[in-house]
Amino acid sequence: MVLPKALDTLVVGAVVVLSLVTATVSGSRAATVPSQPAVASSCPPVSAGAHNAAPSVRGSAKTVALTFDDGPGRSTHAIIDILRSFHVRATFFNIGWDITSYPAVVREEAADGFLLGDHTNSHRVMTDLSRPAQVSEIAQVSILQRRLTGTVPCVFRPPYGDYDAATLSIANSLGQSLWMWSDNSNDWEARGSSSMGWVHDIESAVIDGAVGQNHPVVLLHNQRGAMPATVTALPRIIRYFEQRDYAFVDLLGRSGPPGTCAGNAAPLPVTSSVLRSGTVVASGATRLSANQQFALTMRVDGQLRYSEVGGPTLWSSPTRGSPGATAQVVNGTLRVIGTGGQTLWSAIPGGGDADLALESDGALALVSGARVRWTSGTSLNAMRPGTSLSPGWYVSSPDLRCRLVMTASGALRLEESGDRTLWRNDTKSPGGRTVLEPSGDLVTVSAAGSPAWTTATSGHPHDILTVTNHGTLRLVDPGGVIWATQ
Repeated sequence: MVLPKALDTLVVGAVVVLSLVTATVSGSRAATVPSQPAVASSCPPVSAGAHNAAPSVRGSAKTVALTFDDGPGRSTHAIIDILRSFHVRATFFNIGWDITSYPAVVREEAADGFLLGDHTNSHRVMTDLSRPAQVSEIAQVSILQRRLTGTVPCVFRPPYGDYDAATLSIANSLGQSLWMWSDNSNDWEARGSSSMGWVHDIESAVIDGAVGQNHPVVLLHNQRGAMPATVTALPRIIRYFEQRDYAFVDLLGRSGPPGTCAGNAAPLPVTSSVLRSGTVVASGATRLSANQQFALTMRVDGQLRYSEVGGPTLWSSPTRGSPGATAQVVNGTLRVIGTGGQTLWSAIPGGGDADLALESDGALALVSGARVRWTSGTSLNAMRPGTSLSPGWYVSSPDLRCRLVMTASGALRLEESGDRTLWRNDTKSPGGRTVLEPSGDLVTVSAAGSPAWTTATSGHPHDILTVTNHGTLRLVDPGGVIWATQ
């Protein structure tokens, strides 16, 4: 039977839920052990226990995490607009029933790079429920969120803050760390009032609650009904923390403006293999970038081409049809020279001296001292079916501030220029490589060729893998996001 695409990803999530239900009902340890190849969660490793201190970030002594429970609702879009205007990250703990009522808002939260958390399907008191009922409450949100955004929740907050050992173990089994709060606004008590009295009460509750805390987690709400007092109070709350040098983070520890990776930080450093002035690349010869991922080839048909080894061409000269031509770094420029000595193509007018850098992000650059005189302006921003990553190879976000790296240990690591790892899969497969299969699976295979990790997304033969500017990894096909990290 062929499933409609909309059901495809839903079934994947449902299989996880059913497996967990079977394990929790039967009590069988073996039922929870994954078969090979292992399918890793798209979440970071679970942090055990319950947490209520905002994650620390490099360069900031104080951090604050704004969190919004019970959404999405009528005020969520206004809250997002305020967060955007202040360039502030936040976390939204969504309820399954409200996700189905406001699917466009959930997609907007995800597209802007906000962290989406699990607040159960129907906001029941977890400690009143059986273990299988708790499984269903938590897992349903994962299924709904994955169907809409390709992501699954990596953080969980129990309604009313009530949980037990079963709640914690179920959330952790689904890849979710449990988060409470340390600074309560009590804004839900306004019950839709726009009274300035309520606005002042909300502001005061948060500000008074933050006294003495270097890493508060602030509890606010964006319930189904309108919450005008919360919306009005939010700018002053943000300014309070801004004026006291708090860095705003989500509960995965990401900072910087939403929709960006590492804010205004410089792009990630690249390494270069340098062809010195005077170098000649003969017809049919190839030179490799520093990480061996890209090849500069002087093709026998006269075209100079910079391409991923075994993958797509990123840049080429318009000189095909001139057999025997050579490439030369000479007189301050890059030239393609015909067999008669004529210049068939030149990067820039000559003059001075310059070296050609074969950069590890997929660009070519003519460099004179610290000055870049010419660049191809290219980078590898996607993996397409059939392409692969070897150890040391990577795919960059369009702004070059995030990248997915294949490490020597065989793990994949999504890193940002703020010197933090946003996600990793912890696969141990030295000497292996990661392949985007024609079927749509992203698979890490060992040096011996056996699968070590997969996204389990077969059935999507036209998907591509991209790293977004706000620091997520996504598998996308014409039907939308198939799989993603937060």
